[in-house]
Amino acid sequence: MSEIGIYQQTILEHSKNPLNFKSLKTCTHQANGNNPLCGDKVEIFTNIKNDINDEICFQGAGCAISIASASILTKVLNKKSVQDSKNILENFIKMVENKEFNFDLLNNEEKTLLMTFSELQKFPMRSKCATMSWSTFNAALNRDNYNTEVKV
Repeated sequence: MSEIGIYQQTILEHSKNPLNFKSLKTCTHQANGNNPLCGDKVEIFTNIKNDINDEICFQGAGCAISIASASILTKVLNKKSVQDSKNILENFIKMVENKEFNFDLLNNEEKTLLMTFSELQKFPMRSKCATMSWSTFNAALNRDNYNTEVKV
């Protein structure tokens, strides 16, 4: 199977069976994301304890790329420090936007999961689908506000 085929398979698997697809009744940080152009919506929840993302989950509806991206975000950033999470988040967005990026903080499995979205560099209209959950997570980290909304 080609590299592109493997990436497509990963997106399909995570969109059909997303990880951490639930809400947290109590959380320290939360934000909502909305892409009015395509209708993707996401709500990100995290509990930060001792500067670590102790638990991350999401709810939402959207295309396969949007749901898969949120699922992979919860897997990769869970148990990471807030600072490392922000670094990874920034580099993920750079990668999707075809800019120089660095995933040195990640293990090989995590790098492979994030690289799933590298092909989106060729499809700029779909990049917002992949980055919406990441921008929403960033908003959650930067605000202790339960009604934060990000429009992409």
